[in-house]
Amino acid sequence: MLGSDISDFSISGTQMQPPPPPPATAEPFRITTNSPQMLDANLTPGRRKLQKWLGRVLRIVITDGRVLVGFFNCTDRDANIVLSMCAEYLVEGQEPRLLGNVMVAKKHIVSLNIDEPRTSTIL
Repeated sequence: MLGSDISDFSISGTQMQPPPPPPATAEPFRITTNSPQMLDANLTPGRRKLQKWLGRVLRIVITDGRVLVGFFNCTDRDANIVLSMCAEYLVEGQEPRLLGNVMVAKKHIVSLNIDEPRTSTIL
């Protein structure tokens, strides 16, 4: 057995300091959408319409009868749609099942409705 004890060992080097905690923000909770503030004038009318729909609530009926309701997040060239904060309704009037983010393939979409903001008129 060796005749050295723990006092014979030394550790050299610099000590790592933990990073400082992030500053506390007093900003209120906000929902952020990917809808741009300004529309691009070079977009085709179809793309301009899709851009206006970003962040809006979509109601999609799919081939098996289920209804999906969520925020329109994006689409692709194949017309697949991604909804965020999506809820699934099996039977009208029953409690929804919360799904989160959902991709709906074009081949399964029967109908699609967008909640348009109502224009209020002062009488």
